[in-house]
Amino acid sequence: DFPLERKRKFLSVINNETIRLTKLVNDFLDLKRLESGAEKLRTERFDVATLLDDTVTLFRRDDLPHAFELEIGDDSTLVRGDPDRTRQILANLVSNAVKFSPDGGRVTIGARREGAFVVVSVRDNGIGMSEQTIAKLFRKFFRADNAETRSIGGTGLGLALVKEIVEQQGGRVSVTS
Repeated sequence: DFPLERKRKFLSVINNETIRLTKLVNDFLDLKRLESGAEKLRTERFDVATLLDDTVTLFRRDDLPHAFELEIGDDSTLVRGDPDRTRQILANLVSNAVKFSPDGGRVTIGARREGAFVVVSVRDNGIGMSEQTIAKLFRKFFRADNAETRSIGGTGLGLALVKEIVEQQGGRVSVTS
């Protein structure tokens, strides 16, 4: 028989691992459905700026040492695409910016029109990455493995999912460190 406090710790670990595995399975299934064409993205007109604002609101919390800033261009940020999947993209990118900036700092989320496209950016002052890491970043199950990233959680599917959703909406995704 274990003391109550130890039982609580065990339950907490089990709960956290269950959440992590559920996210892994859901991300993997999402990616497979999108890749196979089993799931089609909705197409409707929406304003990217509104989604950016909603995303910042979700992440702006007192327990995070990050300052969030929005940079929205003066031109229209209306696009055609799937707003729910675009929210998923933004949440993933901002989550990564927060995770890989463990000491806090500024996270800048922006949108500006370039011709027929709206360019969305997420910038942080985090730990950065090598050219070798950047080359593999959008592969399924890829996780940067170095002393600075080992303790940072993740499934290695988020950016592969981001890439698939962006490309299915006729866009492209890139990264600069």
